[in-house]
Amino acid sequence: MNKTMLIFFAVLAVAVALYYAFPLKARWTVLLGTSLAFYLIVSTYLAVFALTTAIGVYFTARAVDKRNRDERELTEEQEKRRKRRNKAVVAVTIIVNLAFLGFLKYFNFFGASFCSFLNLFGLDLHFRALKLILPLGISFYTLSAIGYLIDIHRKKYAAEKNFFKVLLFLVFFPSILEGPICRYDQTGTLMCEGHRADYKGMLFGLQRILWGLFKKMVIADRVYLLVRTVSSEPSLYSGWVSVLFILGYTLQLYADFSGFTDIALGTGQLFGIKLPENFRQPFFAKSAQEFWQRWHITLGTWLKEYVFYSVALSPTMMKFGKKIKKKHKNHFTKILPTGIALLAVWLCNGLWHGPEWKYIVYGLYYFVIIFAGMLCEPLFAKFYKKTGINSECIGLRVWRHIRTLLIIFVGETIFGAPTLTDAFRILGSVFRPYDGAALSVGLDWKEYIVLLFGAAVLLAVGILNERKINVYEKIGGWVLPARWAVYLAAVAVIVVFGAYGSPYAAVPFIYGNF
Repeated sequence: MNKTMLIFFAVLAVAVALYYAFPLKARWTVLLGTSLAFYLIVSTYLAVFALTTAIGVYFTARAVDKRNRDERELTEEQEKRRKRRNKAVVAVTIIVNLAFLGFLKYFNFFGASFCSFLNLFGLDLHFRALKLILPLGISFYTLSAIGYLIDIHRKKYAAEKNFFKVLLFLVFFPSILEGPICRYDQTGTLMCEGHRADYKGMLFGLQRILWGLFKKMVIADRVYLLVRTVSSEPSLYSGWVSVLFILGYTLQLYADFSGFTDIALGTGQLFGIKLPENFRQPFFAKSAQEFWQRWHITLGTWLKEYVFYSVALSPTMMKFGKKIKKKHKNHFTKILPTGIALLAVWLCNGLWHGPEWKYIVYGLYYFVIIFAGMLCEPLFAKFYKKTGINSECIGLRVWRHIRTLLIIFVGETIFGAPTLTDAFRILGSVFRPYDGAALSVGLDWKEYIVLLFGAAVLLAVGILNERKINVYEKIGGWVLPARWAVYLAAVAVIVVFGAYGSPYAAVPFIYGNF
């Protein structure tokens, strides 16, 4: 377990003790104080960026909300002027926040890329990268802040009058590391309400934290040994080792990211706060589009709400859509405006993940697959109608699952390989034989057994959840001795089989880098 997580659990222990010792109405101040303490300990002086974002968003939202709620009768021209002013103020605040994120996260990437492009024309330019450090959770709290501001502009709810409650919403310590990306109307008010101690809620919260630790420490950090070995020298490996890397990194990413999501949601439950779900058995999806409705749900929801709709429903796009449909009446022109909005979504998705070309290609990869599926829908419909094949027969459902898994594996290889070139090298080496020993790629036979056990438990829980069987409630409904036997067994498994100490590395959460 890395240093950040040790600090996290220390802060959590203090927060729980103080939260229920404070008066009901003042309990949100404990969450604010412990969240700020966590942020300052981990990010020190970089906390000024989060504070600046909170200040800018707070005052802009208050000003926009005040103008929105102005009950004076205005002329049509005055109303247009008010809307333009609100839109301009919101746009400037969003641009400033994106400028913080863009400079700190993307300056070196775009600078180096621009110099490389100019060098293609014979120029001999050398880009000197700046030593920039990202503030903790900047990619997450920036999206939450922008979403809050746009919601106020759209009159979805009133602006919060208390600055410190807005600050708590942005830096709440369970969600600042890896999300989920929250919306103020869903979680902001819950954070600021005082909640009484609830045995059942706290019990389920602790269950979920244990489940998250199992995923992270028993599965993700163990398979990291294999992933690290192969990714350090991808050209040395091929065949079944390349397949192991592809499967291993996909498993590591899911166990790592969903593991911390479980920890975050379980932590929220300890305070009576329900954070939004971020995963819903993604590997049971039957299409790439469905996969992204089950994977990193809050990012997908945010991009749909604030990017897709903003592009698709913009006056320019609406006008373009009507014009092209009138001129060319076919399926392609019908879905083209949607495709352009999707392109914006997937470019943003790729860029959000990191300042590397592999992430941009990762986003475009899913765009091409999803848009191609939309284009081919009429062809498949005609095929099923002419042949009389039932599109929901078991054979086709199985094929869709297999096809989607293959799409996911290719995507996660692009995402997880050190570089884009390495990703293509690994994918291309799958069908070349490898003559090395199975125990030469970071794991011994004992590690493989533990890893298979962990993956089997993960699959079993996923199947139960997919069948709408709530494992937490099932265990919580057992008699006391049986229930606590499971809890103690889970703790023992994490302690005994957790990947910590020698020879394991203290692996930071993958999405903590975004």
